[in-house]
Amino acid sequence: MDIGAKLREARESKGMTLEDVQQRTKIQKRYLKAIEENNHSVMPGEFYTRAFIKEYAQTVGLDPDEVLEPKNQQPQETAAAPVQDERDASSRQERSRVQENDRPPRRERKGIPYLSSIIIGLLVLAAIVVVIFIYARGTDDNTDNNSAQNQQNEDQVTSPETDQSTEQEPDAGQSADSEEQTDDAAEEEQSQEEEEQAEPSLSVDEEGTASNPVTTYTLEDAGDEVTLTLAAEDGDAWLQVGDGNNAGNVYTGTISAGSEPVEQDVSDLETVSIKTGFASATKLEINGQELTFPIDNDVQTITVNIKK
Repeated sequence: MDIGAKLREARESKGMTLEDVQQRTKIQKRYLKAIEENNHSVMPGEFYTRAFIKEYAQTVGLDPDEVLEPKNQQPQETAAAPVQDERDASSRQERSRVQENDRPPRRERKGIPYLSSIIIGLLVLAAIVVVIFIYARGTDDNTDNNSAQNQQNEDQVTSPETDQSTEQEPDAGQSADSEEQTDDAAEEEQSQEEEEQAEPSLSVDEEGTASNPVTTYTLEDAGDEVTLTLAAEDGDAWLQVGDGNNAGNVYTGTISAGSEPVEQDVSDLETVSIKTGFASATKLEINGQELTFPIDNDVQTITVNIKK
């Protein structure tokens, strides 16, 4: 049995595929297949052929020397060929590196220092021009300032009374503009204060009926803080306050007649729902606005839509 057949039979007996052998040996699948087919012409050389066969044999549990015995009986001259080829390749690479190191530098690099000198010279020339321009500009400014100062001193000496009278007399146009701006600012501030102090307004959207005892209000301009006040008169009242959007209850309890009112902060709610078990004894306010029950049912619900 030839080498390839032995290896294939051993691999199949272990239930391994060529991919399994490739993963374990790191030998490419095409080389493994060539070994099984005894097609050694596709191998990189005799040295690698023998090394791959040994690795393959060990992986499938065979003795590498026994598998290679037919190969060992062949002439060995070819085995030295890959080594000589490797030596020749190394020699060629070494000669190539020596030639590369001995190669003279490229001609275009010689122009770099010359170009740098030109750029530096231009920069120095530009700096000199800027300095001369700044110096000349400063001299002209000083001359103009001295002339203006001398003229001003002469005017002060010749007509001090005129200057003093001019400084003391107010400009009528400037005074009028200043007063107008002050009035505009006062009106704007007053308008802002009126907007900030807008009172909340309460309106009835829908009145409850005997068959549907739910009354809906809308509180406009509620502001940032919204407080619901709960109280009871002429009887105890059971009350339940919740988020109108079904997000849970805020308060549940019974308020005794004449007891201190209960205040609930509902600033975070867009809609608040108040349910009472004794409407005639229940007193409700939201931000100081009274909420009333329009029908005689004991059990009623009031819903308030809060608009900031």
